[in-house]
Amino acid sequence: MSTISDLKKYLKEQSALIRTMRAELKLFQKENSGWDGGYYKKIRHLSIKYRHHHITYSLLKGKAYEQIEKPAEDNKPDMDFIKEIKNAFTENVCVSA
Repeated sequence: MSTISDLKKYLKEQSALIRTMRAELKLFQKENSGWDGGYYKKIRHLSIKYRHHHITYSLLKGKAYEQIEKPAEDNKPDMDFIKEIKNAFTENVCVSA
């Protein structure tokens, strides 16, 4: 990934994958008496990763963090991970004033 449009494409792909996995989880639970078969852990991991990429995308588009989300005190994002993603997308970009 190297551009904001690549990040947007990645977000769309990930959201589709998460939706598909949630549907698979529901079907799997119906067939296996509520057992999740590890789906929940995979979905949770993808959702957390998606959240951080989405916050980064919104920040790169110029939104303030307060406009993006208002999380509970115990649900703050990992700002170091967000900075890491942001740096990966802005390290080769020349910003002119």
